[in-house]
Amino acid sequence: MKDEYAEWAQTYDKFGSMAEIYESEKQFLKKMIAKYSIKSALDCACGTGPHLYFLAEQGINACGSDYSEAMLTVCKKNLSRYGVDIRLKAADFRYLESAWSESFDAVFCMRQSIAHLHTQEDIITAFKSMRSRLNERGILVMTQGTTHITLQDRFRFELVENNKNFSRVSVRDVCDGFQTYNYLDIYHNNKQDDMIIYSVHLKIILDDDYRRLLSEAGFSNIHIFGGFDMKAYDKEKSWRLIVVAEK
Repeated sequence: MKDEYAEWAQTYDKFGSMAEIYESEKQFLKKMIAKYSIKSALDCACGTGPHLYFLAEQGINACGSDYSEAMLTVCKKNLSRYGVDIRLKAADFRYLESAWSESFDAVFCMRQSIAHLHTQEDIITAFKSMRSRLNERGILVMTQGTTHITLQDRFRFELVENNKNFSRVSVRDVCDGFQTYNYLDIYHNNKQDDMIIYSVHLKIILDDDYRRLLSEAGFSNIHIFGGFDMKAYDKEKSWRLIVVAEK
């Protein structure tokens, strides 16, 4: 698996501050924490650390890992800036047992991170590894912005960020079950006048895929929501896809 963030981890947070999570997402996660009595959690694709920061705020004993050493470096700096001390390890989420011997009440794999795996075999391997890190009654939580609606060609272009110093434009190409996001970063300020392109290649995984793959990995009670309001996923209406699967 290629580290597609090695070259742009330092600027990744231009998507938003690492402490920024949608208020609706916070409320959703609080409901999950209460419903499943979550006291410990592993964010196995922690990136720059926003969900780890939130979990720490909730008093959860949280740990974090990521495949990208570059993202972990940024994550460590971010958490330190906010005075948060969390154990971080480099780990491929297909083989979490190689990094984590303990088990957790919840495993988080947020923001479409699982889609960096490009074969069903690798995805099932990852789900089995995540399940192995769960306590009894533990849950796996995943979120993504890719849905049947957002895959429509009219949403191919997106202005992600635009201010007086910096702009980020996203152009997405969809082909043969994959989507490639090409990000154009435009610096237009007194210190830097430059354009840089980064790309991320993701497998398209939708509701029926999650049900089948998670079932094959041994999960039960697989819930697919279409938003943080926890309404059922609707192929014609949902703008977000959220998965909660019980061990």
